Amino acid sequence: MKHLLRLIMLTLMLGIVMPEATAQVSVRRTGSSRSSSSTQKKSNDKSSDKKREKDASSKSADAKSGQVQSTPQPSGDGQAARTARRPEGAVQEGAASASRVTPTRRVQKKENQPIVDGNSQRQQSFAEYQRKEDGFMPWQHVVYRELDMENPINASLYYPEEPMDGLTNLFRVILDGICTNRLKGYEYLDGREIFNEKYEVNPRDILDKFQVLYQEKPAVGQNGKPTYLVEEMDVPCNEVLSYFIKERWEFNQKTSKYGPRILAICPVLHRAGDFGGDLVKYPMFWLNYEDLRPLLREHLIMSDGMNNTPRFTMEEFFTLEQYKGDIYKVQNTRGLSLMQQYPDPDTLKLMRAKIEAELRGFGDSIWVYEATEADVALQDSIRAARRAERRARRGEPTTASSGDGKKNRRTKAEVDMAAVEDAKEAKEDAIDSRIESTGKAHSARRSARR
Repeated sequence: MKHLLRLIMLTLMLGIVMPEATAQVSVRRTGSSRSSSSTQKKSNDKSSDKKREKDASSKSADAKSGQVQSTPQPSGDGQAARTARRPEGAVQEGAASASRVTPTRRVQKKENQPIVDGNSQRQQSFAEYQRKEDGFMPWQHVVYRELDMENPINASLYYPEEPMDGLTNLFRVILDGICTNRLKGYEYLDGREIFNEKYEVNPRDILDKFQVLYQEKPAVGQNGKPTYLVEEMDVPCNEVLSYFIKERWEFNQKTSKYGPRILAICPVLHRAGDFGGDLVKYPMFWLNYEDLRPLLREHLIMSDGMNNTPRFTMEEFFTLEQYKGDIYKVQNTRGLSLMQQYPDPDTLKLMRAKIEAELRGFGDSIWVYEATEADVALQDSIRAARRAERRARRGEPTTASSGDGKKNRRTKAEVDMAAVEDAKEAKEDAIDSRIESTGKAHSARRSARR
């Protein structure tokens, strides 16, 4: 019995002691978790304080510099949101009602600077016209011309043969640009004017090929090129008696302009053989006209024999079509010149005149001009001549008269024959004008197809 009582008492004691131990353990555990959370909270408070101090310092720096600083701050969903803060004392006009302030960008304005100081408005308009706008050209036609320097119209490009009073000729300008590396010459290939490094020619090769005496000067700098000095007496200006030019007749849909644009130019040397005889033409090299234009703009010429004041530059001489040259080739699929297609001189002359008329006529067919009183009078005289020709062909008097005594068979009324003839001739005139306009339209279409 004693042992049984001891066992019961031991069990009761164990039942009382175990809940107290578990309670103490749980209290210890909760106490440790509370202490860890408090330490983490303290560290977070310290980091937030540092962040506030950093924001305050950046805000004060922005207020001093007068700029807007945007800092990322945590939003309610845990993502960073960017907000703009306006510094104190910084007031911007027109931005009071704006909810979001964005930093302004500095935009540099591009002003249209003159091409060369002292250029006239006409020269600047020429430069604007020479810009490449191939995307606005629904019609274009390429022709090749030969400018004869013995023609008085082209004499401004040939004279003076030697520099005089600040004036010079075209070939001296070209040769000086080649020798000083301001211009690039390209191989003369008939029908293949290619302006790239593959076909670029060395200035020394040009001078040696055409037997021009020169003095070579060494290159300056690491990437420099040697230059060449040609004395005035050694420049073969008197032998360069013609030029080949390549021009493109084009209609610019953007600017509504129609006319020729020079693409390339080639000086041609006329030199006899070792044993004399007729002069032989030696094309020297092709030049890209766009590269030559800055040099032409620097030199004045006399364009009129009566007025000896140089009023035009060489660039204006070409742009205003002051030159005159015969067409020797038209760009075609076979690459043949007009002389190869039409060996007969008379036929060749007719074909040149026909091509010129088609080029000029296409420009006339684009626009509808308002007829002036002189045009109306001319058209009336042309109609009167046609009526007289038709009357003479029919054996009738050249003018209509109302005193012929004709009557209407059905009504027996007097008929005004002059009015009848006028109505008939007006109808015939309308037919003739329709035929003429149709012919012009067909010729314009044929020109466009070519």
